[in-house]
Amino acid sequence: MSQLLSICPAADLLEGEIKGATLPDGTRIALYNLHGAFYASNDTCTHENASLSDEGMVEGGQVICSWHFCGFDIATGEPTASPCSEPLQTYPVTVIDGIVHVEY
Repeated sequence: MSQLLSICPAADLLEGEIKGATLPDGTRIALYNLHGAFYASNDTCTHENASLSDEGMVEGGQVICSWHFCGFDIATGEPTASPCSEPLQTYPVTVIDGIVHVEY
C-alpha cells in the first residue's frame, strides 16, 4: 500500500529548481517544478551515483547530471542523453492545500 509524504510548501520549490528530500526508508529523491507542475524521481544518477539535487541542472524538461552530462526526462525518468541508459525511478506527486506530497 502506498503512502503520501508531505515534503514542502509548493511556493518553496521555484520554477526550474531541484530540491532534495528523503523518504522514510532512507531513499533520497529529487523534486522538480516545471511550469507549475511538480515531479519527483530518485536523486541518484543511474550512471555514476551523483546527487541530482546537489549537482544536477534542469534544461527544458530534463535533468542533466553535471558529472558526465547525461540526462533524464523529468516526467518519465527515461534517459535522454548518453552515457545514461538506466531510467530513474519516478514517484507520483500531488499538491494538497499548497503542500507538495510524494507517493511512495
